[in-house]
Amino acid sequence: MRAIVVTQLGGPEVLQAREMPMPVPGEHDLLIEVHACAINPIDFKIRRGAFAKNRELPFILGYDLSGVVRGVGEKVEGFYEGNEVYASPSLILNGANAEFVCVDARLVALKPKSLSHTDAAALPLVTLTAWEALLKRARIEMGQTILIHAGGGGVGHVAIQIAKLNLARVITTASSHDSLSLCHKCGADVVINYREENFVERVKAETGGRGCDVVFDTVGGETFDRSLDCVAVDGHVITCVGMPSDKIPQKLFRLNATLHFEFKGAPAVYGVRLESHGEILRAAALLVDQGHLKPYVSRVLELDELAEGHRLIETEHTTGKIVVNVK
Repeated sequence: MRAIVVTQLGGPEVLQAREMPMPVPGEHDLLIEVHACAINPIDFKIRRGAFAKNRELPFILGYDLSGVVRGVGEKVEGFYEGNEVYASPSLILNGANAEFVCVDARLVALKPKSLSHTDAAALPLVTLTAWEALLKRARIEMGQTILIHAGGGGVGHVAIQIAKLNLARVITTASSHDSLSLCHKCGADVVINYREENFVERVKAETGGRGCDVVFDTVGGETFDRSLDCVAVDGHVITCVGMPSDKIPQKLFRLNATLHFEFKGAPAVYGVRLESHGEILRAAALLVDQGHLKPYVSRVLELDELAEGHRLIETEHTTGKIVVNVK
């Protein structure tokens, strides 16, 4: 099968087209013909060396997909050849930058009927991340005020929609014209251009000095550190970046606040509660088909253009998702 593989750890230039063996599904797997995949920051992080232990070169990236089931493992129930599905494959196995991929069926759901494969491929990883962060970690409630950083990004634009569906008030940050516009389209109540104003001061003003019940950081670094000044007493801070900070004890302890780490990859990497991903994606597909959740695709590339997609993602200033057509 045709695939784009990582030939060695490094920059986008290490991504090369190769003919690779057709994957063989295990007893819990689906063999999926990939119609479209999407690019996420985790792709370039793994390309540079994350999760590289015991991984043999060449390997295949790609942790979002939409496609068609072409093979079913012996112990799989509920899926059949010909099903149109979407999923986020395991971060430690070969991914979807190829014509075919094997994915544990517990991570998979039928794709939203109302979306093309191109649009459906934009959803799995960011939806799982935002859903787990807001609904499972912070357990957001109606009427709470939520600060979501990088609201025009992949995770951010889905997180805004999930927060609004749960009747929260959403404050978000962005900078480019396209990102600011997307935040408004997704329903954010307050959109802060962080290049033009101090987001900490604006958050304090918007909350009467109280701060936010939940802060969802998708950026890390200085943004995370400054976000600790945006949290309300008894609030929650969630990061899907995992950047360490020496400000955590002094800032959060005094507020009786809670810090959560959100790593979407944990179930598949450690082999625990894999079925939770299938459950979330089934629920998300229903919301999409009801018109309550919508992905935003800013650019569509062909598989041979994957390296260019990596270069764009590495700027960390893309809007929505970049999707790659495979079939």
